[in-house]
Amino acid sequence: MSPAPDSAYEFADGVPIEPIRPGTTVLVAGPALSRAEDLALSLVADGTDGDGALFVSTNASAENLLDACERSHAAFDPSRAGVIDCTGRDLSGARFDAQVRSISTQSDLTGIGMRFSALYESLYADATEGWVRTGLVSLSSLSMYVDLRSLFQFTQTLTGRIDSARGLGVFAIDPTTHDTKTVNTLGQAVDGRVEVRDAEGDADGELRVRGLPDQPSGWRPFSLS
Repeated sequence: MSPAPDSAYEFADGVPIEPIRPGTTVLVAGPALSRAEDLALSLVADGTDGDGALFVSTNASAENLLDACERSHAAFDPSRAGVIDCTGRDLSGARFDAQVRSISTQSDLTGIGMRFSALYESLYADATEGWVRTGLVSLSSLSMYVDLRSLFQFTQTLTGRIDSARGLGVFAIDPTTHDTKTVNTLGQAVDGRVEVRDAEGDADGELRVRGLPDQPSGWRPFSLS
């Protein structure tokens, strides 16, 4: 069952992003020392009280990613989550409450895509009203193993599947590690961008949303705790 036409994906109180319509994918862009990747994980993990959560993890093991979600989100339900671990680590002896699949190398985009489709279908079937949130952390890691053309086509494929299933996509990128052409090219495959920077005071950072309707303008502090 797909989300109702007037439904939207919502986020935690500390994250100043208005509900996002189904079928949308956003690029969460921020430097490595910012909380951009943590924010991307949060936007996906927030939904596991009823939604499915599918992570494509290129720079953290499935165990570390799930531990991070459980530490930062008291309501995180790993039984509603799936992880495609692209770090190449041996998972043969590991036990997970989540559905976990491994890829031996980040350059195997075909293998990632196949496992993505299988896991998405499983999570979609179990999720409330077909809600599934996808987090890819991160595009910058994948770019070290494949050329820009291949990465763009892969990103387009994922966003197309998310759109057709009325899901939510959250793809992290570190713009400081790429030239402007690369960031802009990958940005063409998504619907909008959430830019992240450091903040003074008690906030975990500041964000602003670009390219999506009905979002507040300007930089706003956010908190992930």
